[in-house]
Amino acid sequence: MELGIVHRPKSGRNISGDAYLVKEEEEATLICLVDGLGSGEAAAEAAQAAIRCVEVGSTLPLSDIMAKCHRALRGTRGAVMALLRVSFAERTITFVGVGNIGIHVRSTALVKPISRNGIVGYRLPSLKEFTYPYTPGDLFVLHTDGISSRLTLDDALRTEEAQDVQTLANAMARNFGKENDDVTVLVAR
Repeated sequence: MELGIVHRPKSGRNISGDAYLVKEEEEATLICLVDGLGSGEAAAEAAQAAIRCVEVGSTLPLSDIMAKCHRALRGTRGAVMALLRVSFAERTITFVGVGNIGIHVRSTALVKPISRNGIVGYRLPSLKEFTYPYTPGDLFVLHTDGISSRLTLDDALRTEEAQDVQTLANAMARNFGKENDDVTVLVAR
């Protein structure tokens, strides 16, 4: 997969409470985006604990990974997070999310993944995995709440910057990133 990633801390800070993992394997790619509650060191500790948990359990079903992360994050600030697996062999995408991680998909199929309200490590909702058909060339954008909710994929894709995933990620962070929050945007195609 082609990846474009922008990851930066809140203005005036040198540590981000956001974290991400992209685990590429022959048959599938797993993408994880985590936003530790708040900002700074305690948020970063929660986010990194979630990433470690995902690394260890990356081959499990997404709901099982999320449940393991919930147990691992107890006693931390907690986090919101999303997991997206693209299975090239099965030609499917599977998504599970808790909290306000944004996800936008451009696909030939109707893809409307929904995160459940909650906080990993504090209040885990009943988890729902969404599975959709995957077509090579589908575009996925995941972002933390450091990106404005005004972001629409249609607007972002209207520019010339939409051709390259890194340039698109840079443009989204520049045009929709908040200075008063950690910012992470991950674009995959």
